Amino acid sequence: MDMPAKTSIFSLAFSCLVLLSSHSHAEWKSPSQIGVNQTPSLQLKNLSGQTIDLNAYKGKVVVVNFWASWCEPCREEFNELIQLQEDYRSKGLVVLAVNLAEMQPRITQFLKGNGISENKLEILLDRNSIAYKSWKARGIPTTFLIGKNAKVEGVWIGAIDNVDSDAVKGKIESLLRQ
Repeated sequence: MDMPAKTSIFSLAFSCLVLLSSHSHAEWKSPSQIGVNQTPSLQLKNLSGQTIDLNAYKGKVVVVNFWASWCEPCREEFNELIQLQEDYRSKGLVVLAVNLAEMQPRITQFLKGNGISENKLEILLDRNSIAYKSWKARGIPTTFLIGKNAKVEGVWIGAIDNVDSDAVKGKIESLLRQ
């Protein structure tokens, strides 16, 4: 592994630890609070090698979640993301799980080890953390909620530990009704 990759991994691990210690009560924040004033582009390959473009989902509500298999809060949150996808897919919600800097075999191993089929969520590969940086994510997991108008409507820093909470359901259902 080259030095920039090691630096990125250590930086992300540190960010993950900081989130664990400082975000006991996570909630939706305004995108402007982290410096996101317009929706960044997102074009990444999925596990099948197909390029997925966020622009293809205009008219849908999209959850963009940045994660890694080595991040314990990310691992714990993964089933919550799957539940979101299952609960709201028919109403127009799409969950894009953007993996940071991991090779595909590692991701596949994580999925198999947790009894998760590869098609439960659209997993995108951000091998060089370029999307992570352009989205100004603050550690992992970080989740962005995109409205039907393709605008970032909220940012959740830290793990979503209960998709059935009023904070999560309320925001998503409000955007789905628009």
